Amino acid sequence: MQEATALARTSIALGAAPPRETFAARFVGPRLSSLLAHPLAQGFAKFLSVGVVGLAVDASIFSALDHAHVAPELSRALSLLAATMVTWRLNRSVTFAASGRRQVAEAVRYAAVALMAQGFSYAVFLSIVYSVPTLPRLFALLAGAGLAAFAGFAGHRFYAFKPARAVS
Repeated sequence: MQEATALARTSIALGAAPPRETFAARFVGPRLSSLLAHPLAQGFAKFLSVGVVGLAVDASIFSALDHAHVAPELSRALSLLAATMVTWRLNRSVTFAASGRRQVAEAVRYAAVALMAQGFSYAVFLSIVYSVPTLPRLFALLAGAGLAAFAGFAGHRFYAFKPARAVS
């Protein structure tokens, strides 16, 4: 720490601008700041951002269908399908690097992971809807989506968008 302070004083004496502490380092501290700077943490943040867009699609379609008195099982299944298509395209272009696979192969891998994660989300949703019918159904949707986010990120990061092996 003393070395960094001495270096900063020397830099200022030589006319250089003092080193700027990042907002994250000031706000959350240097340890957490360096953790947040890790590529995996940044990828997860992008994944969550895309997930918010997907969740908005999911919740909007579900709410519209639920308002139209469509059965919650069907409403949720249709809203998940639409959200999955949106998040695949966004995750492919924003979150993960190109895998080197054809789009169809990548889409099949993405669908497999999404089916697993959203199957879990759907199970949580139905469990809450049937066990606590007085809770708003949107709460059940959000709880399931939130819990499934971690499994979805891991599956997409390490399977769906995992770089293809070079054929030798």
